[in-house]
Amino acid sequence: MFRIVIFAVAGVVIFMKFRRGLRSFHTHAPYVFAAFEILLLLMFINLPFMSGGTAPSWRQGLSWILLSISAAFAISGFYAIKKHGKARGDWENTTELVKRGIFGYIRHPLYSSLMLLAAGFLFKDVTVLTLILCIISLTLLAAASVVEERENIAKFGGIYRAYAAETKRYIPFIL
Repeated sequence: MFRIVIFAVAGVVIFMKFRRGLRSFHTHAPYVFAAFEILLLLMFINLPFMSGGTAPSWRQGLSWILLSISAAFAISGFYAIKKHGKARGDWENTTELVKRGIFGYIRHPLYSSLMLLAAGFLFKDVTVLTLILCIISLTLLAAASVVEERENIAKFGGIYRAYAAETKRYIPFIL
């Protein structure tokens, strides 16, 4: 019961963060909100498999590797935004295009982080439900990144277009 309350509170907090942006599918907010809620559900479903009570397996090893890389992407992405983005108000509202740190290799390290998180949760316990939730989450995050790129082109113009031509979207040197 305690877990349900914790996850319900987390769901409300996520809603409060995105509530203003949920009015328009022309912004990335609705897609990210839905992806966060699905990630929360994936984590809730797989919580019993995260405590180490399961037998070691290649899936558990792969899951922890993906979750660790996810954390590294998130930490380096947030650090670069904080250090180089010159945010006005909300941390996402950067006034400078961030092209240093991990952003020198990929345009969307925070979306990559969430995608890796979804895959990491999936490999904790692969079921039809977790597979479907992971696919939906990945689709929503990809849609959010495409919408956010349109927002960035509108905000930064040709500078962003040149940056997009020089960097990959999610995985350095690959994709």
